[in-house]
This record gives sequence, C-alpha cells and structure tokens, in this order.
Amino acid sequence: MFSFLPGIPGADDLRSLVRKVDTARHHGVPDGCVLELDLMSAPPEASGFDPMAIIGGSGRPLVLREAIAAIHRAAEDPRISGLIARVQIPAAAAGPVQELRDAIAAFSDVKPSLAWAETYPGTLSYYLASAFREVWMQPSGTVGLVGFATSALFLRDALDKAGIEAQFVARGEYKSAANLFTQDRYTDAHREADSRLLDSLHNQVWRAIAESRHIEPAAVDELANKAPLLRDDAVTGRLVDRIGFRDEAYARIGELVGGPGISPETGDADSPDAPPRLYLSRYAKATANRPGPHMPSIPGRKSKPTIAVVTLHGPIVSGRGGPQVLPFGNSSAGGDTIAAALREAAADDSVSAIVLRVDSPGGSVTGSETIWREVSRVRDGGTPVVASMGAVAASGGYYVSMGADAIVANACTITGSIGVVTGKLVARELKDRLGVGSDSVRTNSNADAWSINKPFTDEQHAQVEAEADLFYTDFIERVAQGRKLAVDAVDAVARGRVWTGADALEKGLVDELGGLRTAINRAKVLAGHDEDDDVRIVSYPGSSFLEFLRPKPSSQPAAASLSEAVAAILGRSVVEMFGQAERSLTGVSALWLGDYRF
Repeated sequence: MFSFLPGIPGADDLRSLVRKVDTARHHGVPDGCVLELDLMSAPPEASGFDPMAIIGGSGRPLVLREAIAAIHRAAEDPRISGLIARVQIPAAAAGPVQELRDAIAAFSDVKPSLAWAETYPGTLSYYLASAFREVWMQPSGTVGLVGFATSALFLRDALDKAGIEAQFVARGEYKSAANLFTQDRYTDAHREADSRLLDSLHNQVWRAIAESRHIEPAAVDELANKAPLLRDDAVTGRLVDRIGFRDEAYARIGELVGGPGISPETGDADSPDAPPRLYLSRYAKATANRPGPHMPSIPGRKSKPTIAVVTLHGPIVSGRGGPQVLPFGNSSAGGDTIAAALREAAADDSVSAIVLRVDSPGGSVTGSETIWREVSRVRDGGTPVVASMGAVAASGGYYVSMGADAIVANACTITGSIGVVTGKLVARELKDRLGVGSDSVRTNSNADAWSINKPFTDEQHAQVEAEADLFYTDFIERVAQGRKLAVDAVDAVARGRVWTGADALEKGLVDELGGLRTAINRAKVLAGHDEDDDVRIVSYPGSSFLEFLRPKPSSQPAAASLSEAVAAILGRSVVEMFGQAERSLTGVSALWLGDYRF
C-alpha cells in the first residue's frame, strides 16, 4: 500500500517518476506511447523564417516531408503503440493530402490508429481520415464528402466596362492562365481540361475511400450526392465508426493499444493509467537522424550514403527569389537560388544522388530555363537526378523537372500545362475616362512596347507572337528529348493542358506514381544502392536568413572534400564570415508585364 504522507510518494507520483525515467532511457520517446497529430491544416511543403513563431516559442512548424518520414519511422518503432489525429482540414491541395494519407495507411496496416473531428468540413478532410482504422465524429458534426468542383473567374466584361483592354498571346489552346482577362466564360478547351482533372481526382479519392471503408465506389458516390451527411447517415453509410467526443476517442485509442483499465465508457483518457502520449512533431525531432532502438549505432560503422533533396517551392522567378518571411510576403523560387543549390549538392562528394522536389505552378521562362540547365549539367556530371512532384508541378514546374533521370508524381499532383502565355493590360481608355493624362518620350520604336498606355503595334504584336512560338517550340522539343518521345507525341499532350499525375503517367510525362519517399528510393537505385538501404537526407537550399547573417564569398559551390572545407574555413576571417554584404529580406515578386510565362 502506497502512503500519501507528506514527503512520501504515492502511486501516481511513482508512476510519473517511472514514466520520466523510461522516457529519458528511450531518448525522449516513452515506451508504448501513442502519437498525437493535429491536422487543422495540412503540413506545409516548406517553412520560411517566421519571427512571430520564434517570439511565441512554437518554433518552426513540422513540414510535410518530416511528418511523413516520422509516421513511417513510427510504424517500425517498437516504442510506438498507436496514432490518434484530429483531422479537420477545411481546404488543401490533393497531392500533399494523398502523400500524407499513404503514410497513415501504411501505419494503420500494422498498428492501431484513430481519426476524430468535430466535423469533416470537406472531401479531402474525410479522404485523409478514412486512412485510419477507426473514424470518429462529434454528434453535431457532418461529413462534407461533397465531391469536387471548380469555379473559374472571368473579368473580360468588367475590364471592358472599366476601359481596360487585355492583350495576351498564348501557345496551346488549353493554356488558360490569361482566360481570366480575355474570356467571359469557359472555352471548350478550358472546360474539357478542368472536367478531366476533376474526373481523375474523383475516381482516385472514391476508390481509396471505398477500399479503406470496405464499401463499393458506387456507394460512396450515392452518399456524396446526399452530403454533407449528418451523424446517422454517416454511421449507416459506414463512413463513420462511432459518434463521440474527444475524451471518448482518446479513451478508445488507449483501449486499442492495450492500456490497462481504459475504455470509452469507463476510462479516463488523461488518467495515469492511460498510455503515454507524444505529439508527432516532438517524436519527429527526437528521432530525426538518430538510430532507432532496433538499429543501434555501431562505432566504426561505415557512414550512410547521402541523398540531397533540393526543394523548389512557389512561383519561379529570375534571380534569387526567397522563402516566405512572415508576415512580410509570399515565397518564390529564384532560378539563381535553385541552380546554386543544385551545383552545391553536386559538388559534395558524399552526395550519391539528388531529388529535386517541385511544388510550383510555373513562372518565368528564363528562371525555369536556368534551373533546367543546371539539372542537365548535374546529370551530365554523373550525379543522378530524380524529380519529385508535390501539389503542383505545372508549366515552369514541369519544365524544370523534364530533364531529370526520372519523374515521380503523386497520382493527384497537378502537372503538365506545357505552353506559354504573355501579355499586358492596356489602361489608356480608363485613364482618359478619369481625366488622367499621359505622354511618353522614346529613343527607339519598341522602347515603350510594354507600356499600359497603348496597345501593341502590328509589328510589336508580330514580335510577341514570334517569341511565343520560339519558346513553345523549345519547350516541347526539350520535353521530347528529356522524355525520349517524338515531338508530335509531346505536342499532342502539351498545348497548355493540365493533367493529374495519374493521367500524366499514361501520357508518358512521368515515370512513377508516389511521393518524396518513392522518389528517394528511386534515387537510391540510380545511385547504385539498394532501395532498402538507409540513407542520410540533406536539404538544399539553406536558410536565406542564415545567408543574410553569413553571406557566401562567391557563387562557387562549397568545398567538396573535408580537407578543402577545413582549409576554406581556416582561411576565412571572422569579418568575412559574418560581415560582408547587406541583403534585403524582401522577397522578389514576379512581374507579369513583359515577362513570358510558363
């Protein structure tokens, strides 16, 4: 019998002490613990420098790749007994959700898992939840499995009324970026492409839900036509296992993992008897680059091979671009920055292969071409390159990927859009209506060609058309070369049309379906390793904030060998390391006017 006299520990105190000792012994991960994951939003592809997070003490958020890697590690970690997650994502891109779902499904194949939510606000939220072994919802919630829709905005009539003329040139009848300004409704090509995109997403998601919930896809479709579903219909339709609250869901996961005396009816999920819990973010940090309990570190063991992951996130711009610096702006992928990261990774003797992770809707032609060139140079230098497509890798996002040894895309990735668009808005009539005068002085005929004060002349318009033709021809020829396809075959699936990853695989635009994990495995094989080999992952480019504090001395890649690196460090003064150049923290934004866009 434990005593509760002052200074003498009781049963709860001893349990707490034993748990702390056990946690310390297992490197911060208590034995038999349940991982917790809060999915009120999807994990981001990349994280920028957020000073507010530092001030608030929350630190850098867990990014998508880290969350997925941690879930896969947890599936094999004997210290982890289960996973519980609140899944309440209001909106997200399908590709990353699919990638996260695959990891959760793999975990659920071997260990208990449970999803709960106050309500499932949309199709992708429930799609993600369906990967868990059990799905719970609060009594007042609904299952928003309503399907997919797109709603395009068209400004042509509004611009006409305002006195603004849209002058755009596109190559590819499916290249719809300028339709916002030039159309008043869907064109036939635009509607065809969007309809096929939605059909592909619909089929993939319905099939996955049906398989996880052990019902027919046709039954999912019938339920979706009645959605959002109230609790009784959700349970009767076998989309939800139990109606209950958070505390009951947590008690249930305790029961599933074998917690002593815990049940939804009688147990207390937060009692000392409940299994220990750990946030996935804490688990990810505790286990990153640390051998698991089943793989102890052995002194003198040969170091693991290294795979470099170069992340291209955001619209592609010429120059440096920059990550999001909250709350000051959006992220962009600078052609110079990504190209330099590729050079630096290739110069590292320990890097066996490079994975170019692309999450970009496209952008500048010249910036995209700069990155494409470096991908080609790295390959020619003997380092394999695999492109991994995230939420979207379209237009310029496809351009930078097409020269890789292999392209891996999620089945729901938005890709393709092989085409070109450029143009300008002419506000001369609007300015006349407002009484705003304008005039110009020029030295040559085309010095003010991109001015908003007047439309293109016939000669200028012909020049714009010629340049668009050249860029489109280069695009499809380089796709043909990189994908080993005939130019006519590429043109047939190009013309600015977007595809899902699943359709792109059928068209020969990608090689394999899967996420970053699949791409890394492919890179291992191309580098001569076994797919199951354990590798070290290094990320590029580095933090631009750290580069601001310690600018590089030149554009030359970092020293490739240890001896060269040591010599470089010893030969650099403190002043050179910390006080060279001033650099603005403001990101570079892409301009539309006068810039050809992929």
